[in-house]
Amino acid sequence: MGAALPFAGYNGLCQWLEVSWPTLHSFARQATLDLPTIGLVYVLSAQPGGAPFVLVILAVVCVAVILSPRGTLLYTAAAAVMVAAIEPTLPLWSSTAGHVRELGARIIGLLVVGIGATVLARHLTLEQAAARANRDEAERLTELDQLRVAFVATISHDLQTPLAATRVCLGLLDASAADRLQPEERELLDSARRNNQHLGLLIDDLLALNQLEAGTLRLDRQCPRPARRRRRRPGDDPLAAGGQGTAPRGRLPATPLTVMGDARRLGQVIVNLLANAHRHTPPGTRVVISGRATPAEMVLTVRDNGPGIAPEDLETIFRRFHRLAAHGEGSGLGLAITRELVELHGGRIWAESKPGQGSVFHVALAKAAGGGAP
Repeated sequence: MGAALPFAGYNGLCQWLEVSWPTLHSFARQATLDLPTIGLVYVLSAQPGGAPFVLVILAVVCVAVILSPRGTLLYTAAAAVMVAAIEPTLPLWSSTAGHVRELGARIIGLLVVGIGATVLARHLTLEQAAARANRDEAERLTELDQLRVAFVATISHDLQTPLAATRVCLGLLDASAADRLQPEERELLDSARRNNQHLGLLIDDLLALNQLEAGTLRLDRQCPRPARRRRRRPGDDPLAAGGQGTAPRGRLPATPLTVMGDARRLGQVIVNLLANAHRHTPPGTRVVISGRATPAEMVLTVRDNGPGIAPEDLETIFRRFHRLAAHGEGSGLGLAITRELVELHGGRIWAESKPGQGSVFHVALAKAAGGGAP
């Protein structure tokens, strides 16, 4: 009791100083004052290794959080020296071998606690620094991603207006001067129309990617009506932008293959598959579009006789920004967006290919009520 009262008074004085003069308060300064105060309490206890010795251990553990590793080790050494100097002066001390061994064990234990607390505090400090760095990096990447999404969305929308105006001007020029154009001029006009449409496809992909990432893309689900055929001009085919002359051919059944979905987005799926076949196959490649119905699904197939795809790339080609090493053209977004649009419709898409034997892409979608029979 005589040792506890001075220590309680000391703690009360520290609390009063902290409240009255917060600018003078320092954890390091208080830890330095704790050691002689605890030594005084130990002296008044008159019992070697008694309850006040626990205060020495607690002080060493607490300073591990406050001081640097070097400061903690020095503090621990000072505490061990203090215990070794005080205990032989206590009334209940004797110089017998048993008391000497107990003193040595207490000093070794105190050193072990100090070193362990130092290592643990250092480890926790490093983990906190790493977690803080990871959090800051994650926040930075999130902010950059938000800026990228906003930038792409703004640029894509801003490009649509002049792109539409250019498309209208090209159409008016074609309609008014079609009979007066020379073959070379006709070829230039068709090339301008093709590249205009190709740029439109890229903008559509960027907008779709932004909406998919933000989770704001909504499908206008309906059962599409059969489209009326119209006469197409060479410049109307966006897949011919590269001038390879790859013309797709259709092998569709007489019964319409109808699914419940967003006609615009499903059209984007087909165009992306055809554009991929056109971009990654040599001139003169044959691209065939076919369809079939199963009891539960409608399956659309796009087949080419190009160079094929290695087995290890059959899954990775659907990742964003992935491009085959042998064919580095394109943005690397078409197939990724295609898969996400198909999966958004509740369908599935997969590829089959062998090097040198062409590639086959399958899209399976649930049948609409009353869809074509298998």
